[in-house]
Amino acid sequence: MSQSLKTIQKNSSLKTSSVVPKSRIKQSRMSERFEVYDGEIMIYKTTGSGDVWQMRMWVGSEKKYVRESLRTRDKTEATEEAKRRFLNYNHLIKNGQKIFSVTTNELRQKYLVHIDELVKSNQLSSGRRTNVKTFTKHYIEFIGKDKKIANIDRKEFQGYRAHRQNDKSDIKMSVVVNESITIKQMYKWAENEGLISNYVPDFGVIKVPKDDTVRDGFTIKEYIQLTEVASKWYQRIPKNYLKFEEESFYRKTIRDFILLMSNYGFRTGELMLVKYKDIEYKTGKRADVHIPAANTKVRKSRITGGLRADVFKRKSEYSKPFNKLDDFLFNGYGVDSQISRYVIYDYFKKLVSEVKEKYPEYDKTKSLYSLRHFFITWHLTIGKMNVYDLASVAGTSLKQIQDHYDHVSQTHRIDEMLSFSKNRRIDDNYQMISIDDELNELEVKR
Repeated sequence: MSQSLKTIQKNSSLKTSSVVPKSRIKQSRMSERFEVYDGEIMIYKTTGSGDVWQMRMWVGSEKKYVRESLRTRDKTEATEEAKRRFLNYNHLIKNGQKIFSVTTNELRQKYLVHIDELVKSNQLSSGRRTNVKTFTKHYIEFIGKDKKIANIDRKEFQGYRAHRQNDKSDIKMSVVVNESITIKQMYKWAENEGLISNYVPDFGVIKVPKDDTVRDGFTIKEYIQLTEVASKWYQRIPKNYLKFEEESFYRKTIRDFILLMSNYGFRTGELMLVKYKDIEYKTGKRADVHIPAANTKVRKSRITGGLRADVFKRKSEYSKPFNKLDDFLFNGYGVDSQISRYVIYDYFKKLVSEVKEKYPEYDKTKSLYSLRHFFITWHLTIGKMNVYDLASVAGTSLKQIQDHYDHVSQTHRIDEMLSFSKNRRIDDNYQMISIDDELNELEVKR
């Protein structure tokens, strides 16, 4: 061997000396054992190893044993393999690497289990859980899934911003900041759990432009284009389509999801969690929805309302028999369970393609969540509802309204709305506006 045992013992952090604790392997379980490198490595068999040789070595710098199977029943092969692994570990330690550390993917999976437990105990919303899963998925894509946490230079995270911009050129820096905060929270949790120690990712300085948090909703023109195509989309399914009923169900579902998002200001996750028992029908077109604290991003219950009671009733009709009080308003086809978020997004994406085909000028970058922004912008620009009440109904804060919607030009937006919507009506008792009067007329004509 090119490296003498004496040299290895001099340089190695693996050497036992007086620091090595007494064997933690019960003698009665060993069928055979012998030492290599003057006790630096123990090679042994146990009664449960099936005659396969095992090895054990002490890592003094981390105060832990490495215990591994040598995957052979041959004593000579086991000895050589144990020596090879010893030298390999010694090399890693001399280069400042840790032997014992959770990997990036192990950390993420453990953290997601923790997040699931918080959701089950109503300490965290399901919407927030979705964000955590997404943000930590980006983390894995950036850093790699099999890296040991202790061996990652914390400054490596300074490349995260550029990575996300390369992955999504139009990403907002406020989003990147939110992702970095979530990743830091995961590491903080891991430290509290004893999985890592004294490790805080360094993302460097991420500058957020002043107007970066401005949120764009649909213009009136875009909204009318979207809802017009959505209202008749289910009628365009070929009669010989193999899964005609299922396809019709989901096309109607995305149509009604859009209408309720825009008329009630739901967050996507909030609407997916609405149950029939949460709906309270009022007089005329009005229906209110009670949103439990557990279903909200801010963990505070609220009531939102609008003038589209007809949409709730219609959804109930084509969802039978899964329209009992404790059933989800938006269920999967033929089942009483909540519809998948991926199904909602997939059908919205398909619908947008249809809208874009009919109206080439349509901005296909607008998302489902942009319908919530449309709801808030609509009420801000009409000016009938005061900002405090709007924040309460939308389940947000006055500061959020100011930070994200202060850019709205009153005069410009009102002129735009009047040009498209001269016959809009306001419920003076509730100060809520029916956004879809024209769409109702289209539906009646069908």
